[in-house]
Amino acid sequence: NDEQKEFAQVGEPTYDGKDLATVIQNTKATCLIGAVGRDPGCFNKQVVEALTATSKPTRPVIFALSNPKTQAEITSRDAYTWSQGEAIYGSGTAMEPVEVEGTLRSPGQVNNVYIFPGMSMGAICCKASSIPERLFMVSAEAVANSLSQEDMAADRVVPHPDRIREVGLNVAVSVVLECQS
Repeated sequence: NDEQKEFAQVGEPTYDGKDLATVIQNTKATCLIGAVGRDPGCFNKQVVEALTATSKPTRPVIFALSNPKTQAEITSRDAYTWSQGEAIYGSGTAMEPVEVEGTLRSPGQVNNVYIFPGMSMGAICCKASSIPERLFMVSAEAVANSLSQEDMAADRVVPHPDRIREVGLNVAVSVVLECQS
């Protein structure tokens, strides 16, 4: 498809495509998403250092989405430590906050926990007959717009879990409004 054409390569790569750090260096990747739980800890120090280097002047994004925590591609502590505090980190399960240069970083749980409850409530409230892909983007935007100043100061990528009901309501309202437009 058109979105994939930008990243497609013709022929064999001129680099070792089985080495993740080498792939990052050659493709200039700035974001890593782990989601299969196949190789816990596979986002190692060399991988994070390569991602941090290729991301400059912006910050690298690392999402370790595999569950449970023992299957995660990287811990919050390692992501922050190996990137010298540069990583924007989220995980599929709750990870511990980490102090980086005197600032407490609180990684967010970036899975469906923030989207699906509000999506369902919104779809039921407006009696939607289908859930088109656009509603997921609207829901994601509602979650992002729910970030508070405190969330931003703690470097969270999603709101604090204590606010999940409020965020769910924001998502539901966004879904209803989108369905009505």
